[in-house]
Amino acid sequence: MSHDRRQQVRLPVEICVQQFLAGDAYLGLTRDLSERGLYIAAPRLADNAVWYGAPLQLEFALPGTGETIWARGLVCHEDLDGPESERGLGVRLLDMANRHARSLREYVESVRRARLHNLLLQMQRRPQLPGIATTPY
Repeated sequence: MSHDRRQQVRLPVEICVQQFLAGDAYLGLTRDLSERGLYIAAPRLADNAVWYGAPLQLEFALPGTGETIWARGLVCHEDLDGPESERGLGVRLLDMANRHARSLREYVESVRRARLHNLLLQMQRRPQLPGIATTPY
């Protein structure tokens, strides 16, 4: 049984994100992103710190848009055990300017559509298997 409470699918995307937490600034890299949340992979945090439930401010630029997003978030999941490459924070986005929310929504939708389009193109280019008839749509 999955304990994933996300209401939206997160898209795999890497974006540099500045986190402002407890008066300090940290640099991280998103692993995935949706309109309502993101996962920051391998954040540079103070040793032995527990951030679950901590509020934070985020700043990140949406690639190809020229738009910088400022948002307030809440750490709702943390993976701080294991190798550094597997560590990270799940952040629920709570508040941002309407303009930033609209830009983020449009960006996520454009990435989703582009990935779907690429997947459809790959499927069309697959060689046909012998003995299997296909019908055009």
